[in-house]
Order: sequence, then structure tokens, then C-alpha cells
Amino acid sequence: MAKVLFVDDEPDIELLAKQKFRKQIASGIFDLLFAQNGQEALDLIKKEPGIMVVVSDVNMPEMDGLTLLDKLNEMNPSPKTIVVSAYGDTKTLRATMNKGAFDFVTKPIDFNELEEAILRALAQYERFSSLLGIYQRLLTTFFPKGIDLIYSPGKVTLLWDAFILTPHSISLLGVSVLPSAIPFEIATSTAHGVLKSALNQNLDVSLAECEEKLSTINAHLKAQILIGTYNVNSHIFSYKTNGAFKVSHFTSESQIPLISSETTFLAVGEGVVLENPLASSRFSLMRRHED
Repeated sequence: MAKVLFVDDEPDIELLAKQKFRKQIASGIFDLLFAQNGQEALDLIKKEPGIMVVVSDVNMPEMDGLTLLDKLNEMNPSPKTIVVSAYGDTKTLRATMNKGAFDFVTKPIDFNELEEAILRALAQYERFSSLLGIYQRLLTTFFPKGIDLIYSPGKVTLLWDAFILTPHSISLLGVSVLPSAIPFEIATSTAHGVLKSALNQNLDVSLAECEEKLSTINAHLKAQILIGTYNVNSHIFSYKTNGAFKVSHFTSESQIPLISSETTFLAVGEGVVLENPLASSRFSLMRRHED
């Protein structure tokens, strides 16, 4: 199901979109979300990873469509954006295309035209991330027992890895490359290889050393990184990160956020969940009875 976010302060847009795309919603092709301005859209994207297409008006309160485009372009990968603008407003349309908008439709909206634009955007988005999705599925076949990955195929924006470096510990690695001139999939696989090699050489490698190794390969190669360690004997988990990763310790009664300076003991049936708020994947480590 493709997540499509409509950003418009007109109150009727949600009703019209749900009515026009009711068959696509019922058949599971589209999952429609709605926000009334750019800031609300950004907040929603953080809560709803995997949004592939944004249909945005230009003139809105708090944050307009042009500013939203700038913010979306900072994401990796960024959703494909379709801009809605008044007919004949060539100045605004030129500005949106210069800022990287995928397509535009004019008001009043022709929903048949909009549907075609959305489908074209989805096709572009899925081609962009399909190889990375295949790569991630391949990595998961080598995960140690007790490591589970949850993600949406075709929407992978970062790589997770988990591997045994010593007889007593499992290492966990999350890599989310930042936008640069390097093709996204090449940058991701390169960063993953460099960081895994660094961990093989030194399990206690610092984040600063990791960042230096990436910059040695290419000055533009930068990434959000998470490195975690689980000791299979003591059942202690610890991690460090330079990025926007969230880590939580969960039990049968609660889920408690952890900070990178903390460690936690995992009783049987407990575990940790690692995720990036802007990505559509996470993975979890669980201490099970068979450990």
C-alpha cells in the first residue's frame, strides 16, 4: 500500500480526495494521509515513515509549499512531491520545479490527472529504492537468531545489519547516508561495507573514527550511524549513535526510551527496538528462552 500525503489548508480537500480515490483505498493501492500546512506535514512524516508521495498546495499558513519542498529535499530519500497551484501561475510553478518538485497539477484539481501523476511518482520512487530493498533482504538472511527486521519492501531508506564478531557478543549496525552527489544506493552500500570492516577490526571503534573512515573514501560520504552491542552471556545491551535513531527497551509491561550512555539488562522475553524516525524500517533484538 502506497502512502500518499495531501498537504492543503482547504477543509474540503480531505473529503474530495477520499471520495475520488475511494476504490484505490478500498483495494489497498493508496493509504491517504492529510496535513493542513508544511509544518504539520513534516511532523506527520516523522510519525508515519514510508510516505512516498506528497501532494502539496503552495499557499498555506505556518509553512508554505515552497519551504516544505526545501525541507523534503533534505530527507534521504525524499518523497516525490506533486505541487498544486493556481492555473497560469507560471512564476510559482517554475520555482517549485527548480526546487525539485516531481510534477504539478493546477486548480481546480482534475483528479484523473492527479492520479496519473501519483502513479508516475510511485513508479519513480520504487525504482529508486528497489535495489536497496533487495540488498537489505539479503542481509537479513545472515542475522543471528533473535534479531528481527520490520520494514516495507521498496521503501527502504537505511540498512540494518547484525552479526557475531566474538563468541560472546552480537553487533548491530544501522546506516542512513545523508544526501550528496553520490548515488544513494552506492553511498549506502559503500558506507555499510566501510563501517562493518571498521567493526571487524575494532569492536570499540568510536563514532568519530567511523566518520573519518567514511570521509577518507569520499569527502561527501556522510551518514547517520548506530552501533549496538549485545552480550549473550551477561544479556547487557549498549549502543552509540551520531544520528536521529531511537532506541527503546521493552518488557511485557512498558517500553522505555534509552539514551546512548545507558545500558540495559535483558531478561528472558525482553528486548530492544532500534528505529530511525524518518525511515520505514526498524529492527529488534529479543532475548528468548533458547538463548
